[in-house]
Amino acid sequence: MSVSRIRSIRSLAAATGIALCAALALPALADTPVTVTFQPNSHWAQEVNTVSRYDYYHDYSVAIPADKTFQVNLVTRDPNVFFKVKDETHDKQLVDTLQTGATTWSTQTTEPTTYSIRVYVQPEAMQRDEKPKYALQIGQYGKNDLQPATTAVTFQDNNPWAQMTGSVDPQAPSHDFTVAMAAGKTLAVNLITQNPDVHFTVKDQASGNVLVDSGKTPTSKWSTTVPAAGNYTVSVYAAPTALPAGRQVKYALQIGQYAGTAAQPAAGGTAAAAASAAAGSSSGH
Repeated sequence: MSVSRIRSIRSLAAATGIALCAALALPALADTPVTVTFQPNSHWAQEVNTVSRYDYYHDYSVAIPADKTFQVNLVTRDPNVFFKVKDETHDKQLVDTLQTGATTWSTQTTEPTTYSIRVYVQPEAMQRDEKPKYALQIGQYGKNDLQPATTAVTFQDNNPWAQMTGSVDPQAPSHDFTVAMAAGKTLAVNLITQNPDVHFTVKDQASGNVLVDSGKTPTSKWSTTVPAAGNYTVSVYAAPTALPAGRQVKYALQIGQYAGTAAQPAAGGTAAAAASAAAGSSSGH
């Protein structure tokens, strides 16, 4: 083999090695944006993935109808994972959480709008083997979309307490219970749950006044004497962003109506059964 040919082969090998090193040093190119869709009767979608030094962002595209709230939540244990949102319809950058430090963001649409969302890290801030996981929650809902389900509370003969068990999740974060009260009776409410982010309110339907909100005044028990016959709404609720993604948080709600002001215990065995029913969480729909 001639000297010139050997030199040519060596030059080619060196160039190949340099190109390979450069390719390994550069972050990988991102894939085509993921088109986010919503299941029927669902106002939330979730995308789960990881980012790394070499695969440092993922793009998503979502079309939101007019007159909707468009919301983005980023759930991750790594504070160095961020997201940015751009209004592609109007070519306008809306938010970059690297600058704001937020983990949730929302806006109101006035016309059909397509948005792009980028979840990303800064490659230079990442270790070689770091691969933080994230869940991107995307919501679209109108005023009537998140109306809570409603259950009318009834009482068995000779039993002043009624107990309901249920669950809340990011797609159904509240449930209303209506109860008719006679004048002079005591209305009592006990909420049993293992999640401190689940609360209750009591509202007088006639006046519209909220009598108690355990999210503002922490308590699991409350009671009042009703001055006149009327209807009341007890709402069990949690902020969607406070609930674990893809999971249901269980609760037991006890509602009592009885004469006098002395606290009446729930029916025998009810408290234990309620605690058992409210324990833990289950998989979402």
